[in-house]
Amino acid sequence: MRGPAVVLFAMWMTGCAHSAAERQAAEVAQAALTQRIIVQWHREQPDSSSVLRQKAQPVQAGDDVAGLLARLREALAKTGGVGIAAPQIGVSRRVFLIKHGTRPQGQPIVVTAYLNPELVWRSEAGVDDYEACLSVAAVGGKLNRAMQLRLRFTPESGGPPQEVELSDWDARIAQHELDHLDGMLYIDRVTGELTSIGEMRRLRDEGHRARGWIK
Repeated sequence: MRGPAVVLFAMWMTGCAHSAAERQAAEVAQAALTQRIIVQWHREQPDSSSVLRQKAQPVQAGDDVAGLLARLREALAKTGGVGIAAPQIGVSRRVFLIKHGTRPQGQPIVVTAYLNPELVWRSEAGVDDYEACLSVAAVGGKLNRAMQLRLRFTPESGGPPQEVELSDWDARIAQHELDHLDGMLYIDRVTGELTSIGEMRRLRDEGHRARGWIK
């Protein structure tokens, strides 16, 4: 006859198994949703035929900027990403969004639109970290990015161009999205082998805990 401790342990293990299965099912569903919403890069597809490999055009007079930004915000919210560029929804325009405040945790989350962004300056000092991409399914990898940069861009409210300095994680996101506007993917810069998305997240979060960005 099993004692109370054994029964409780068995119940706990069953609960853990259910939780793991539920998490895995949620991740599969999220991946499927992302691949429906976001333009995907395929190894066998000629790069010349993909909007992801084209240099995006500047925002022009007459463009439906409000409509484009609404689509980008919806896609970012549904996929749970930290940044998104217009080519990722099939629009060749120099526009991206960044979800600021995700690292370190505990900051206010603010999604900012950058129209016609230009890299004004970036630091010589760089840092290695792990990245993935909504347009490259199931994998991630490590690459070096500048720790700081300055962007010039047109705000979505209009008016003259503004400049902003970004550092650390936000600077990395900005560089990732700038690459999208120039027809590049993070896999073009990755050092070493690509790894599974699960392993990438584990390694990334391990490094972020060491930096005090997450608990």
